[in-house]
Amino acid sequence: MTYRISQRDLAKIAGVSPMTISLALRDHPSISASRREHIRKLAKKHGYQPDPALAALNAYRINNRAKRYQGTLAWLTSFPSADGWRRMIHAEGYFNGACKRAAELGYQVEPFWVNGPGLTPKRAAQVLLARGVQGLIVAPLPDKQNVLAFDLKPFSAVALGYSLRQPQLHVVMNHQARNMKHTVHQLHALGYRRIGLALPSASNARVDQNYLSGYLIAQRETASDRLEPLLADVFDASAFMKWFRETEPDAVIVSGSWTTQVTAWLKKAGLEVPKHLGLATASIPDAPTNISGMDESPALIGRMAVDAVVGMIHRQERGIPDHPSSLLAEGKWSAGKTARKVIAKSPRHRIREAK
Repeated sequence: MTYRISQRDLAKIAGVSPMTISLALRDHPSISASRREHIRKLAKKHGYQPDPALAALNAYRINNRAKRYQGTLAWLTSFPSADGWRRMIHAEGYFNGACKRAAELGYQVEPFWVNGPGLTPKRAAQVLLARGVQGLIVAPLPDKQNVLAFDLKPFSAVALGYSLRQPQLHVVMNHQARNMKHTVHQLHALGYRRIGLALPSASNARVDQNYLSGYLIAQRETASDRLEPLLADVFDASAFMKWFRETEPDAVIVSGSWTTQVTAWLKKAGLEVPKHLGLATASIPDAPTNISGMDESPALIGRMAVDAVVGMIHRQERGIPDHPSSLLAEGKWSAGKTARKVIAKSPRHRIREAK
C-alpha cells in the first residue's frame, strides 16, 4: 500500500506547526507569501494530496458545530455605480440568499465595487487580500460588459450566470433553457397554441441564448405553431406591437422586468390579459406578483453560490479553472393570474372580441 504523506508529516519536514501547514495550503494571508510558496513547493515535492475522506469529515464537523467567523466573501460588482447592480432583476434576492447561507457557515458577504476610485485590477486584488478575502462571487455584469479585468489567481471564485464571458469561471445559476421549456409546456397545457416569445435581444444574450434555445425546442416538443420570436435591439411599444400584429400569438412570454410595460401596450391596443391572451415569463420577479411563470428562487441561487465557493476554499481551488462547470437550479411553475385555462379560439377572433 502506498503511504499518503500527511500535513503533520509536512509540518515536521518544514519545521513548523501542522496549523501553519494547513493555513499555508489554504493560502491564508496570516502566513507570509514566501512561506506559503515554500510550503506549496514542499507539498508538491513530497507528493502531498488532500485526503478526500478527511476533507469530507472536516466539512461534516464544520456544518455540525457552532459557527465561528471563518472569513469574508466578496460580492464583486462592476456597474458604473457602486449600487447599480441592485437595480437588476433578482439581484437583491441573490445577495440576500448568499448572505444568509454565508452566516450559517461562519462567513460574511460584502459588496466590492471593482470600479471604485483609484482601483486598478492589481490594486483591487491587493485590497481584498489585505482584508483576508479568499472567496469571490462575481455578480451579474452590466448588459454590455462581458470581460472582468481582475487578478483571480489568489481567489476561489464563481460567477452568477453567463454575463461574464472572460475569464470563464464556474457558473451558478438557474436552468434558464429548461425554465423556458417548462413555461411553453405549461402554456400549451392551458390550451394556448400560438405561443410567442418577445424579449430585448440583450436579455437573451445575457443568458447565453438559453431562453431562445429553450423556446425553440419546446415549440417542437409541444407541436405549437412555430411563431417567429422577437429579439429586439430596441424593445419598445412600436417594435412589440408590430411583431404582435404580424404573428398574432394567443400567449406571449416576456422578460420578467417587462411584464408591466407589455401589459400596458396590449391594453392600449384594446387587449386585456388574460381575457384576450395569456402572458407569462420564464423568470417571475422577486416581489409578490400575480404574473404566471417560472419561480427561479433567487435566494436559492445565492445560497448555492456560497456553498460552491466555500467548498472551493476548503479544497484549495483557486484561480481560473481549466474546465469550468455549471451548477444549475430548476425553477417551479407559479400559476399566477396572467394565464388561464382557455377554450381554443383563433387570435383574430380574440382581437375582434376586444374591439
